[in-house]
Amino acid sequence: MNGGPVKFTFDTDFQIAAPRPKPVAPPPPSFSADDLSAARAAAFAEGVAAGRREAEAEIAAALSHAVAQAGESLDAIAGHIAAGEAAQKADAAALSLAIARRLCPALTAALPLADMEAMVGDCMAELKDEPRVIVHVAAAMVDAARERFEAIAAAHAFPGKMITLPSDELAPGDVRIEWAHGGIARDTGALAAAVESAVTHYIAAQRRQTA
Repeated sequence: MNGGPVKFTFDTDFQIAAPRPKPVAPPPPSFSADDLSAARAAAFAEGVAAGRREAEAEIAAALSHAVAQAGESLDAIAGHIAAGEAAQKADAAALSLAIARRLCPALTAALPLADMEAMVGDCMAELKDEPRVIVHVAAAMVDAARERFEAIAAAHAFPGKMITLPSDELAPGDVRIEWAHGGIARDTGALAAAVESAVTHYIAAQRRQTA
């Protein structure tokens, strides 16, 4: 032997190693088959509820969109209706003006004294303290007008004088009534022009609404 003696050391452990504990299997699950079925049913119900909520949200969004579109459509329809109504009003006004243009002269020709008699009658009721009232009419109507106006003055017990004079400035149907401190007049031409101007402006305004 070539090697020398080995020195003994006290670091060596001569005890037998203790065996490692065997792994212990986990206890069997404490859930029964009924518990598992209940859990599956709960999970399924939750899934169904979530799906229902999602579907309801989608339906609500779709309804909201549909309502908004319906509102826009109704606004557009209302606009068209308003424009149509404005056009109809303008047409009706234009037709009324055309009728008035033909009807007024015809009425004046048929009843030339009607409006004048009404005006004279109103004056007689209000001017009882006047010493005289002078009525100017178209020359062609002076004779017929004088007779009618005197009858009206008598019917109202007018104490003053009723004087009827011809005027070349007045058209048939026109009249000018004068007293000491006032007077009134009926000018069919000016009245027709004022009516036509008002109706024309109205028609123009209605036409602008349809543009």
